[in-house]
Amino acid sequence: MRPRQSVRLIVFSTLAACAVGAGACGQRVGLGEIGDGGANLLWRATFEPGDLSEWTSDGNGGTRTENAGPTPAVTAQMAHSGRYAGVATIAPTMAMDSLNYFYRRLPSPHEAYYGAWFYIPSTFTVGSWLSLTHFRGSSNGDPTNLTGIWDVNLYTLPSGELAAQLGDFVSTFNLRQTIPVPVPRDTWVHFEILFRKAANMTGRVAVWQDGALILDRPGVVTALSPLVVWEAGVGSDNLSAVPANVYVDDVTISLSRLGDAAD
Repeated sequence: MRPRQSVRLIVFSTLAACAVGAGACGQRVGLGEIGDGGANLLWRATFEPGDLSEWTSDGNGGTRTENAGPTPAVTAQMAHSGRYAGVATIAPTMAMDSLNYFYRRLPSPHEAYYGAWFYIPSTFTVGSWLSLTHFRGSSNGDPTNLTGIWDVNLYTLPSGELAAQLGDFVSTFNLRQTIPVPVPRDTWVHFEILFRKAANMTGRVAVWQDGALILDRPGVVTALSPLVVWEAGVGSDNLSAVPANVYVDDVTISLSRLGDAAD
């Protein structure tokens, strides 16, 4: 979890032992031109237009930068598929959070899977945490009053490798894997997050890494209002070398899990 949170964090471990049901697959969400016209893929960003129009053209997405240099952008230096990907750059100093995210407000159904491919270079080490994908919400539905509610971030193992953990800002827990699965560097890795909205103890957040369930937090409050914004990019407060880039590609929001075959 991020040190800027004022509450005390309690670390729990879990075994990834739950499977997701298919109840959401029958839902339909009216989203106009977003998605594939079916009941599954709601939205997708490939960066192949060479700009951020997939994120911004309908007015429901964009970029968010805090204590960082350039805003998130499109690059031809790296791609998971096609020619282009997104690049987010941070330069944390003096233990201050540096954040650089692409974000989407819509589509945001009651339950959905949020997936993205990430490329994390080995040119820097992580001193505390490295956020890759982040959810923000509002307790009263006010879009001008968003705060962090869930975060998938990486931490450094004793071996020097990175592993993913799930930050629950709502209940102030930091969920780690009992047997951490290393997150590879200098290659593409896929993360997919199930997010079920609930202001009572019926919510769920689960995380898959390259198709394997690694983190699962069921039966919890996940959001205090329906307003949830999803972000993908990078954030940290302590890296060994700055500026640091993380690359993002083939981003999806769907009603059933696409798995690591998504591109």
